[in-house]
Amino acid sequence: MAYKVFLVDDDRYVRKGLINLIDWKGCGFEVCAEADNGEDALAYIGEYTPDLVITDIKMPVLDGLELIKHALDLKTPIPNFIIITGYSDFKYAQKAVKYGVHDFILKPVDKEEIEETLRRVAEGHTKKLQLQQNRENTLAAAAFNDLITGEVDQEHLNDCMMSLNINETRGIAYIIIELNNMAMNTIKTRETISRVIHGDDLSSTTLYRDHGNNRIGLLVKSEDIQEFKGDIYKFSAYLKNQLSKCLNGDVTIYVGSIVTNARGIKESYEAAMKALQFKYLEKYDKPIIHGHTINSTVNYIELDQSLYQLLMEQIEENKTSEIKRTTDSMFEQFQVKAFAKDAVRTSINRVVHEVVRTVQSMEGDEKNLNSLQKMLNWDHIPRTLCVIKEMFLEFLLEAAAMLNRMSKECGAVNIRRIKKYVDTHYQEDLTLKNIANKFYLNPVYMGQLFKKTYSMYFKDYILQVRISEAKKKLRQTDMRIFQVAESVGFSNSDYFVTQFEKATGMTPTQYRKKL
Repeated sequence: MAYKVFLVDDDRYVRKGLINLIDWKGCGFEVCAEADNGEDALAYIGEYTPDLVITDIKMPVLDGLELIKHALDLKTPIPNFIIITGYSDFKYAQKAVKYGVHDFILKPVDKEEIEETLRRVAEGHTKKLQLQQNRENTLAAAAFNDLITGEVDQEHLNDCMMSLNINETRGIAYIIIELNNMAMNTIKTRETISRVIHGDDLSSTTLYRDHGNNRIGLLVKSEDIQEFKGDIYKFSAYLKNQLSKCLNGDVTIYVGSIVTNARGIKESYEAAMKALQFKYLEKYDKPIIHGHTINSTVNYIELDQSLYQLLMEQIEENKTSEIKRTTDSMFEQFQVKAFAKDAVRTSINRVVHEVVRTVQSMEGDEKNLNSLQKMLNWDHIPRTLCVIKEMFLEFLLEAAAMLNRMSKECGAVNIRRIKKYVDTHYQEDLTLKNIANKFYLNPVYMGQLFKKTYSMYFKDYILQVRISEAKKKLRQTDMRIFQVAESVGFSNSDYFVTQFEKATGMTPTQYRKKL
């Protein structure tokens, strides 16, 4: 961007000579206007605030030094000054220094000398603007954060509004921009967002808030969306499409509620954060707008326990086609039951961790799963649901193949499956013989292997599980003793009481009263 320079000299030929002599563009400037006297020049400076004024000293009405002196008293930004004069009197130079003049150049003008001076002025002015912009950005960021967190009292509200330049806006909305399936270059993304919203208008600023995890928040004001007739929905759809093209990635946009004053920014921010939880429920080709989603609410729930158990059984048995079907069912439930984004993450992570525990229980090394690290960090970068599903299924199938190899190497896998079966079917009539038949094992061999693996006899383990479940029901329910006995697999309540007392040192009634 070229800085604006204003030429002031009562000699028209001098002005034209300067215009033709100097490579203004190469020095970072463009001539915006001319004046032949100090009075007209002062009026122009007050109204248009050029970045640089090049003036002669001797002029009618108001000379160059008086022009500079009066310009310093204006309430507008003070421009840089260069004096070009035929007078070499030292007192002029002294006054020029006193008024902060950047340089004092004698006529006739040397092209190289003045161009070097202009380049120094441009460089210094750029640094000055950058420092000023940094200060303003720091103040704006602090004010922005205070408004979002609600830490602004009435006394400082106006200061925040001035820092954010939102005192006259007619509508404000907080939006979150998320880049999926790839790493985000924050600086590049911010520059792209600014370019899409403001074009080449470098004077316009956008207030950002870094959310981490490939997400950037920003404040959208009514003046930002004038060309969309103030329609935040059309604007956000346009922004999503343009950013997807420019960043060559899948962009999701979450739009908070539209508010009409600075205090409402916190409300809009919180609404955008709520919209984030609808990520896996909405169509990918549209922004997710708070209050305008297909589902009115999201649910923070977990999948049915039976589905987890079924999936783990299929993984341990390496039933590839069934794993795929159960995974499809799992992701369908996310949609049908309107799982919140965080609830989806919890459900997926639960399966991943259960797989890891299973591998470890078989004395395997989970680090040998090539897809494990990717699954442990899958939510560190936002991803679309279809990509998550592909990653998840790849992990499950690799884990199933690994467990299958391990099961062939270690006969104890059947014992682990038997133990798990007891854990979930303890209320049934379980005997060593019928369990051995179910798993196609010799009863004697099975009993020996179970004792070797878990350091206790099979019948003792069944009793342990039943007593443990009975204690839980005594703590958590008001079921009668015979009902508790039946619910955990004892057909005879007296036998239950005897075994409970033997295991715990007290009767079921005494145990309950002790609580």
